[in-house]
Amino acid sequence: MACSSNTLFTQAIRSQRSVRQASRTERSLGNTSPHSLSFSNNDYLGLSQHPRVIQAAKQAIEEHGTGAQAARLLAPNFPEYQKLEETLAGWKSTERALLFSAGYLTPLGVIPSLVSSQDTVIIERNAHSCLYDGARLSNAKIRVFHRRDPQDLSRVLQLTRKLNPHGKILIVTESLHSMDGDFLPLKEVVQLKEEFAAWLLLDEAHAGGIIGPQGSGLAAELGLTALVEVQMGTLGKSLGSSGGFVAASEEIIRHLVNEARTFLFGTAMAPAQAAAALCALQMIRSDDGKHLRTRLGENIGTFRSSREIALPGPIQPIPCSDNQTALTLSQRLSEQEIQVPAIRPPTVPEGTARLRISLSARHSREEILRLGQSLNEHFLVP
Repeated sequence: MACSSNTLFTQAIRSQRSVRQASRTERSLGNTSPHSLSFSNNDYLGLSQHPRVIQAAKQAIEEHGTGAQAARLLAPNFPEYQKLEETLAGWKSTERALLFSAGYLTPLGVIPSLVSSQDTVIIERNAHSCLYDGARLSNAKIRVFHRRDPQDLSRVLQLTRKLNPHGKILIVTESLHSMDGDFLPLKEVVQLKEEFAAWLLLDEAHAGGIIGPQGSGLAAELGLTALVEVQMGTLGKSLGSSGGFVAASEEIIRHLVNEARTFLFGTAMAPAQAAAALCALQMIRSDDGKHLRTRLGENIGTFRSSREIALPGPIQPIPCSDNQTALTLSQRLSEQEIQVPAIRPPTVPEGTARLRISLSARHSREEILRLGQSLNEHFLVP
């Protein structure tokens, strides 16, 4: 007699959990002390806790309530959406911008609307899972390249053009890598994109707010904005809120409004989210933002002075020998009321477990020195 469907599902679930437990990749929603010193989030400028940002969200709730009511094309097009999109477009030096209710949903809608089964997505090998998922949903051929190796990208582009000379090519990559913490060699990527008549979707989620004129990102820092077809960003990091967006030409945005399924069929973000992000963005573009970026830079410098190997951005990975070591070290720091997450597969490739330190303008010099001292006490290699 065949097993019942209930038994089959249960067996599969239990088998997968056994694998996770054996590899030390099991996760849980643990209890983190609200009084802990946190180096675990991406609020790089500390704006999610700023009184002006909080007040902007409160005011929007009082005017419009707590929810968006429906998808954007069905519900009221609240003025907070329009103002934020206009301001994002100005910040990114593009004709228009378009909001999505979550950062993860942004590439899931955008990539399949730009390419299909006749085309190719060339994506960096260790890109964020949302970018991979968007590429898979498009049914395009997926090829990978090493983000630090322009010659590898050139090789993949040549092969792609040879095998599919008439198909579209979309290069998908992160400007500041979410886990490795390094900046993309963007000039070389753009040069290759132009040479092979490809388009570039540049995910600036972690670079937005912290680099470039008015914190507008790596493309603006290098003067390459006009050569990037689609800039993707988030409201959930430096902008202190939640949601995602793309900035591009009028023609591309009009296309996305009609074709991006996660925009068409997903409930819009709450007006309060847009209001909070707008307030944060206005601060980022002002002298307040300049001061916060300076403060963040000083904090990064303080951390780098205590490590032989450290990166120029706010994301500082500390390599660990294996998954269990990462868990153990994270737990030891937690016992000292310091929150640093253990990052393990599938978030990062097998054999590359690490602690991920996220620095912010909200941290004091003393707090960063405390972190460095705790790391040294646990004999972490530089």
